[in-house]
Amino acid sequence: MNNENNNTIALIVFFRKFISVFFSVFLNIYVLSIVNNVGLVIKYNLVGIIFGFIFNTLILKFINNKTAKIIYNSSFIELIICIILLLTLKENVYKYIYLFRILYALEQVSYAAPYEMIIMGSNNKKTMSNFLANVNILSSLATILTPVFSGFIIESFSYNMLFVILGIEALIIIIISTRLKDFYIADKKLDLKGFYHKIKKYPHIKDIYKCMFFRRISSQGVITDLLPVILFLRLNSELSVGAYNTLFAILSIFALSLLKIVNKKNKSKKFYVPISILIFIASVILVYYPSFITLMLYYIFMNTLGTVIESESCSIVYASIDNKELKEYNREHDIFFNIYMLIGQVISYSVAYILYTYFYNVNILSIIVSISMFFLIVSSYYLQKTEKYLESAK
Repeated sequence: MNNENNNTIALIVFFRKFISVFFSVFLNIYVLSIVNNVGLVIKYNLVGIIFGFIFNTLILKFINNKTAKIIYNSSFIELIICIILLLTLKENVYKYIYLFRILYALEQVSYAAPYEMIIMGSNNKKTMSNFLANVNILSSLATILTPVFSGFIIESFSYNMLFVILGIEALIIIIISTRLKDFYIADKKLDLKGFYHKIKKYPHIKDIYKCMFFRRISSQGVITDLLPVILFLRLNSELSVGAYNTLFAILSIFALSLLKIVNKKNKSKKFYVPISILIFIASVILVYYPSFITLMLYYIFMNTLGTVIESESCSIVYASIDNKELKEYNREHDIFFNIYMLIGQVISYSVAYILYTYFYNVNILSIIVSISMFFLIVSSYYLQKTEKYLESAK
């Protein structure tokens, strides 16, 4: 894929982030304000994750050079349908929340599956980390603008006014997507068995899969839905939640900018495990000394140190098959690491739901966060092993 496509995709990521911030930060808060049931929030997101894996597997089975662009662009139509449903159903959306979440899962994978195939096919070990760092910086820029703006619109006007604005942004994305040129995806039959036998002699592949498994138990597990809820329960204001998320986005940009400097100097990265330990310590402090200050401390660590680990995990999982023997197995690779991630997420959400149902209080949510963050250390260990292998293979 050429640089023009790279730039167009980065621009789509930027504008799409405006909408995805609502779904990641405010949708659960919106539902919670209607039904006041954290357990429901956990359950419908788990259902969405499971269906997302099913949709992702089906898409990867049939995606090719002819269908990739169609699937990618269809995600933007599905996004508009989701926004229209929010506008028409309003507070009644909770009655259909499982079906709505399944539709949103389809939109997510229709966007993400071709996107992952594109960037794996257009970047190598040298360019992957910088490309994803640039994309994450653009995402963080959008995240700076969106939360506080969304919170202001919600409190000054209504959720419905915000839905209208999100619909306009979705239309802008469709216009931008017309600039996309065709991109190359290995047009061959899916061969999971063949890929499995090939990766047996590459121990770093298993290590990165383990990294993704523990990452979905920890930093990319249930806490991605719980943290905005915990913050809202502490602040009881969408505008305040938005303002703090804007601050966290600024910190994320700062951390990713430092990562780009490290990448340019080609320095060995031996900091994954130490910084994950710091995040875990912050989560333990949050459990034993629950307060707004300790919650902010944890959030700051997650949005600086945690952002670095997140960016590097995405970079390395794509770069891990960047060799002649495995390069044509992008789809198989995607399915395999998504299986590991699904299992991790199911464990994460199931444990959270059981603990919350049994104890039924806000403090247990902080304990769930701390338990999850222990596994970030394990994830970082396998990330470090994979990084070491890739460095030695240069």
